[in-house]
Amino acid sequence: MKRFDDAPAARRQAQLVQELSRAVQRSLLDALLRLGDEPGTPRAPMTAPRARVPSAPARLARHQPGGAAARAGAQSLYERCLAQARAEAAADAAPAGHDDVGAVLARFVAANVGALRDDAVTAPMLRRLARQLAAIVQQAPAWRRAELQERQSYVEELAVIGVLVREMAAQAALQGAAATDHVRSAARGYLRQLLGLEPDRLAIGEHGLAMVEALDAPEPSAA
Repeated sequence: MKRFDDAPAARRQAQLVQELSRAVQRSLLDALLRLGDEPGTPRAPMTAPRARVPSAPARLARHQPGGAAARAGAQSLYERCLAQARAEAAADAAPAGHDDVGAVLARFVAANVGALRDDAVTAPMLRRLARQLAAIVQQAPAWRRAELQERQSYVEELAVIGVLVREMAAQAALQGAAATDHVRSAARGYLRQLLGLEPDRLAIGEHGLAMVEALDAPEPSAA
């Protein structure tokens, strides 16, 4: 039996991420995320059954420089982030043993946008954002084609990075300007890589996520 982390599976995972990124970006630019999803409209959650053994922490840790010990430490950190994300998701509407894909996407976006600016995201805003993003991904051909393991790994990765960026941003606020700039750079990269979104054109409001013509990015702090 082939392992999920072999080269063909890794290529399929990368393709899934790229295609989903394009789908999300295209839908936002076309304003399709608002169609048929008025605020307050009940929507069954879009869910994915959880893998018995998560694959994303080990896959992400493989890129950690510094040898086997560093990779083991990184994997342990990512496993903790995933566990924390799932503990926080206990109030989601997903059935036991499943991840609410829209809620994971929303927390990922909120964490990374929050690292870029100090916009307050309320619980109603987060729920609206979850409905929007779930509707986009659910309609994406790449998601429909993806194997279950690919979907699981994608959702796990978003959950891990959402918690990681949020914690890094909180620590950076105590460490100074250089640390804050580093986290902002990472957040921009994650939004571009995993959702295909242009970070400095994103805004989260009471109607959810929007792309605006111009949104001033924070200037890098002086060294």
